[in-house]
Amino acid sequence: MATQTVRIFLSWCHRDKASVDALLHDLRPTLRLFTDLKIEWWQDSHLMCGEDFEPAIRDRIDEADFGLLLVTPHYLASTFIREHELPRFSGSAADRPPLPVKLSQLPQFGPAYDFGGLEKLNMFSLDGKAFTEISRHRRTDFSNRLAEAVRLRALGQNGYTS
Repeated sequence: MATQTVRIFLSWCHRDKASVDALLHDLRPTLRLFTDLKIEWWQDSHLMCGEDFEPAIRDRIDEADFGLLLVTPHYLASTFIREHELPRFSGSAADRPPLPVKLSQLPQFGPAYDFGGLEKLNMFSLDGKAFTEISRHRRTDFSNRLAEAVRLRALGQNGYTS
């Protein structure tokens, strides 16, 4: 069986670093277990010293098969994310497929809040709960199910099954 390489652009807000690190702690090993996929991802912490971040981020988004968006109120309030990352994955100008993940609790969708188009997308959660709302012993389950969602997205398997 041939292994398919999938490139993921990891989009997150640095104010959420502790939550992102906790999620990735369990997610990384599970992604390495796939026999049919080799998952590669890029995030802005991979920028080299002295590298111009706007063109580098734009280039990495262009190369990505999809974006893994780790959504929190800080994420949605980030000017840089709103101007340079989110429009590529959500809204009328989106040109890359998203996989939005509810990293922390969000306000209820409604006209009072601007979610940058994410309110129209199915956002990954576990039983409707964000990663940070899940008890520590269920976070591995969240990560394992997210890994499967990544796999299905990468393989384009979201159709009917028998």
